[in-house]
Amino acid sequence: MYPVLIDLGWWQLRSYGVFVVVAVVVGAWWSAREARRKGLDPALVYDFASFGGLAGLVGARLYYVLLSQPGYYLARPLEILAIWHGGLAVHGALLGGLLAGVWFIRRRGLSFWRFADIAAPGLILGQTVGQIACLLNGDTYGKPTTLPWAITFTDPRAMAPLGVPLHPIEIYELLAYLAAFLLVWRVSRRATQDGAATLAYAVGYGITRFGLEFLRGDPPVMAGIVVPQAISVLLVAAALGAWWARRPARLMPVVRG
Repeated sequence: MYPVLIDLGWWQLRSYGVFVVVAVVVGAWWSAREARRKGLDPALVYDFASFGGLAGLVGARLYYVLLSQPGYYLARPLEILAIWHGGLAVHGALLGGLLAGVWFIRRRGLSFWRFADIAAPGLILGQTVGQIACLLNGDTYGKPTTLPWAITFTDPRAMAPLGVPLHPIEIYELLAYLAAFLLVWRVSRRATQDGAATLAYAVGYGITRFGLEFLRGDPPVMAGIVVPQAISVLLVAAALGAWWARRPARLMPVVRG
C-alpha cells in the first residue's frame, strides 16, 4: 500500500503516524459530543484524551514489543521509539487507557460507568479510523489467500510480506468496527442504565477481534496460545459478568406465613 505519504529523502511523512493521530482526534471529537449530550463538560474528554491517549500509546507499544519481536527490539532498543513505522496493539492501548482512565476519573470525582459510556463510542470510532493506518502500512496483515479481493503489498517499507496475495484483514476489521460503532452508538442513545454502552463495546470488540484472529497472518502467540484471542475471551467474559452483576434486580415474591 502506501506506508509513506511524502518522501523528501531526508524526511518522510509516514501514513501510520498520520492516521493514528487522526484516529485519536476523531475519537475525542465524537466522545466530546457524547459528553455534551449527557450534560458533562466536553473539556473533560479533551483533558483525558491528551493524558489517556499518551498512556494508551505507551501500552500499545509495549504490548507489541513484548509479544511480537522482543529479540528484534532488544537488539535495537531505539527502534522501540519509532512508532511511526507501525507496531501498536489495541489490547495494550486499552489496558494503558483503562489504567489512566481509572486514575483520571477518581481524581475528577466522576462516575466510572458514566464516563466510560461517553468514551466508548468515540473509542470504537477511533479504532475504525485507525485501521486505515494498518492498511496503508501493512500492519496486522492477513493470511495468504486466492480470493479475488486479496491485496498484495509491493512497497519494501511495508510491514507485510511482499508480492503475496493476502486477506485484507485490515478492511475486514474496519468494517466490523464500523458495525460495532453503530451498535455502541445506538445503545448509548437508548440505554437507561450507565455502563450499557461500555459493555456493548467490550462484547462487540471482543467477539470481532476473536474471530478475525483466525485470518491474521502474524498473530502473537505465547505458549501455544494466540494472545489476542485469549484476551478477547476474557474481555467478553468480564463484560457479561459485569452486565449480570449490574442488571436491574428482579422483584421477588413475598411469602407470608
